[in-house]
Amino acid sequence: MQIYQPKDGYCYNSDTLFLHHFAMPFLKKHHAVLEIGAGCGILGMLCARDLPLQLTMIEKNPKMAELCAHNLRVNQIQADLICADFLEFDFLDSKLDKKLESKMQTFNTILSNPPFYHDGVIKSKNSEISSARYAQNLPFFDLVKKVNTLLKPQGEFIFCYDAKAVFSLFSTLEHFKIPPICVRFVYPKIEKSATLVLCRAKKNSKSLCEVKPPLFTHQGSDFTQEVQTIYRHANTWSIKC
Repeated sequence: MQIYQPKDGYCYNSDTLFLHHFAMPFLKKHHAVLEIGAGCGILGMLCARDLPLQLTMIEKNPKMAELCAHNLRVNQIQADLICADFLEFDFLDSKLDKKLESKMQTFNTILSNPPFYHDGVIKSKNSEISSARYAQNLPFFDLVKKVNTLLKPQGEFIFCYDAKAVFSLFSTLEHFKIPPICVRFVYPKIEKSATLVLCRAKKNSKSLCEVKPPLFTHQGSDFTQEVQTIYRHANTWSIKC
């Protein structure tokens, strides 16, 4: 899959590929899926490549939305793309284009790799990179509050986040009655602390939370076999423009 990305802006990383791998077993054919913060479009496109979906993507950065639209065309993937701020956009507005209206009332699944760098991390001087990385640009509480209004009953929110924030994440999800039902932690090496959590949360679920085996990214200086398999399956080709 060809992915055009900005030469000087934010580019996708392995987190998105891990999230795609984690999410796919939970997606169902022809379900309505929303991706929040689509960027260049890689997450939604990989999912739609592997399974027929009713895909909607929202991205607030006009330059990234333009790249996303180009990537959709190049890879011949159908999706409704919205260039707007997720927290401000009214998905339930009756004046929306009728082509979108039936898909955009509520969604079976919402996907996101949201910005999660905390305030203590040194910020990039590039405003576009900063916007895509730092949690203050899309606070998790506000994100879940809006997600809650857009999920169908028993709908699912599948996302990744900084593993160190897991207590706050789970507390927020429980507050909005979208409890986590499956998580997997990602570790750079077996002796290192987790850096990423992959999470599947389900609206109004009463299920206990399954904790999957850890995903280790490296063995020595090499990628682990599982990570190599994930990269091979994604099969992305990045083009800077």
